[in-house]
Amino acid sequence: MADTKDFEALALPHLTPIYRAALGLCGNEAQAEDLAQTTFLKALERFETFRVGTNCKAWLMRILHNTWIDRLRHRKVAGPTVPVAEGLLARPDGPEETAWTNPDDLLENFSDQQVIRALSELPAEQRLTLYLADVEELAQEQVAEVMGVAVGTVKSRASRARTALRERLGEHARAIGLAGRRP
Repeated sequence: MADTKDFEALALPHLTPIYRAALGLCGNEAQAEDLAQTTFLKALERFETFRVGTNCKAWLMRILHNTWIDRLRHRKVAGPTVPVAEGLLARPDGPEETAWTNPDDLLENFSDQQVIRALSELPAEQRLTLYLADVEELAQEQVAEVMGVAVGTVKSRASRARTALRERLGEHARAIGLAGRRP
């Protein structure tokens, strides 16, 4: 059975990727902090269910995704919430040095506004699929587990997202010399 020291060693190194994913889902820094904190609280409470030797990051992403879905369902019933003063919120301290201040910061690391715009225009499920697969480098099976969908759905979403990006950015890539020019 896993204990608190195991949790610290296995789960806490994934704080920054969980926060980034939460930020991508919420679109708001305060909500992302709260979602990431709730994710880790739930993970700690249920850590005895984690199988040591499996992918802890995927397990945490699954908890994050389920918590987000629960919040969306609750919002439908309860309506909007009043934000807490930002100074009262704890800031996540991850192993990485990057400070993410809002959802746009995730995209600001790209140097080109057209790329940022194309990514932001993708449907949320496609964006999250690409994030988990391409940024967090989870295997398709792990992405499927995190999102609670079939592997085929992950493949389809990733393919559609990449096709949409290719279509939206094809002309731009040719214009800046990253792809062959049309005859």
